[in-house]
Amino acid sequence: MARWNSANRSRWYHLLNKIAEKGHTVIVIQPPSRISEETSYIEVPTQEQKNVVLHTVPISRWFWDMKFPVDKLFKKAFYTIRTFFVLKRLIKEYQADVLILYNIPQYVYTIGNSTPVIFDYADDYVSMLQHELHISSSHPISRFSALILRRLFRKSSLVVTVSHVLQEKIRHNSVIIIPNGANMPVESLEKSTLHIEKGKPVIGYVGAFEYSIDLDLMLSAAEQMEQYTFLLAGAGRDFQRVKKIVAEKKLNNVLLTGAVPHHQAMQCISKMDVCLNLRKKGDIAHAASPIKVFEYLINGKPIVTTRLHELLRLDERGEIFYYADTVEEVVSQIRHILENPAERRKKAEYGKQIALSTYTWDLLAEQFINAAWQLIHPNDNSSRSIQLKKITSDPEGR
Repeated sequence: MARWNSANRSRWYHLLNKIAEKGHTVIVIQPPSRISEETSYIEVPTQEQKNVVLHTVPISRWFWDMKFPVDKLFKKAFYTIRTFFVLKRLIKEYQADVLILYNIPQYVYTIGNSTPVIFDYADDYVSMLQHELHISSSHPISRFSALILRRLFRKSSLVVTVSHVLQEKIRHNSVIIIPNGANMPVESLEKSTLHIEKGKPVIGYVGAFEYSIDLDLMLSAAEQMEQYTFLLAGAGRDFQRVKKIVAEKKLNNVLLTGAVPHHQAMQCISKMDVCLNLRKKGDIAHAASPIKVFEYLINGKPIVTTRLHELLRLDERGEIFYYADTVEEVVSQIRHILENPAERRKKAEYGKQIALSTYTWDLLAEQFINAAWQLIHPNDNSSRSIQLKKITSDPEGR
């Protein structure tokens, strides 16, 4: 239940834009905009894509802005029901070939639906729900959500997932892994407005300021490394708390950009000497395929990351990442990287080549299109001769 133009560019924004670039029509259903600190609701200007049709579900402004108990959950339920009828009309109007779903509440969209469903299982949704509502796995809501998720798998013609960790949780005859990725780096024509002291190494993070990110670990490292600049780009529900800590501790070496357009986020990465992917360990983090990691890689940056199950599988030989779970390890790894430039360049270049050969959104979109084609035409191997229409509700940006 996010906006297509949210500050935190989602998996679906990148993937579906690439699919549209290849000549296919993508119809995106989204909720009305609303004021929120959550990253998925913070909007930034984006370039229009001619083959992407945005449809905002009409909901009364007074109702959408009103605060309710468990506000997000209540409005997500209301929006899901309202979208049910909009979706039926759009499928008929555009004669959609595929319906792409991405989250548990969208199970209702499978009711009475004859269009082939692709379910994109991009996060551990049940664990995320438990965290949002502060409930255990034995809670009735958790059990019900897990049940609906299993039914959604069964209703889907194809399940796509981002990681091996999530794949192991799926019981379905047709499952493929299409991880997250990054766009090839391009020189931005816009001049950067960042003012960073020259000569000081820049340690950086780009992404959401949300509960799964270990921002406290980053700030602790910044506190111990006053001689380095820590550039933290992004926004979210944790942004104000982080901003307050930076002010109270007088961390003058920490720069907070707030929400920025994607091209400016890439400018931030270009200025970083070391990039951070520090997350709070748990089911959500271990199953993730973080977009920021691939954006760091494709820009040829060394990465210090928490030891996460999916990333450890990606880096089986230990040739891509530097690992750190504590502030002592983070500080030690950053110093090691900066003191060993030859090793740093070799590792970063290897990671960049891996990203360019396997994890570009262009390549991942091709995989998605081919999988969708095989779903519609199982006896035809041609994947480029169809105007493939897709309908999706715009997902939560992470």
